[in-house]
Amino acid sequence: MCNIHAIEIIPSQAAIDSIAIYRTEFDNESFDYNELLGKLKNVIHELGFMKKHDNAEWMQQRGNDYLTNPKLFCNAPLTYLCAFLGELFNTYELGELQDKLTPQILECALTRLEQFK
Repeated sequence: MCNIHAIEIIPSQAAIDSIAIYRTEFDNESFDYNELLGKLKNVIHELGFMKKHDNAEWMQQRGNDYLTNPKLFCNAPLTYLCAFLGELFNTYELGELQDKLTPQILECALTRLEQFK
């Protein structure tokens, strides 16, 4: 497990911006959640977003709190957001993401990430 509070784990600003931009997808009339998950999975893979960091233990201990209470994203530190998104999209296949990650949770996470642009 890496140190979740270490600033060194934060991806580049360009990588953060490349993911945060997908928050606007929720505003589209033709919004397709499954399509959005696929796009995010691809971009996170292409960027190698959080690939070098093992945050599985943090995800089990703390990250699951965000899955059950998305209001926690309102004050989430950037390192938590990156660990959360990285662990989910690097670990799970699309079908699993559809089951585990509701649109509300993803929108909350991306809204908070957008604040770091």
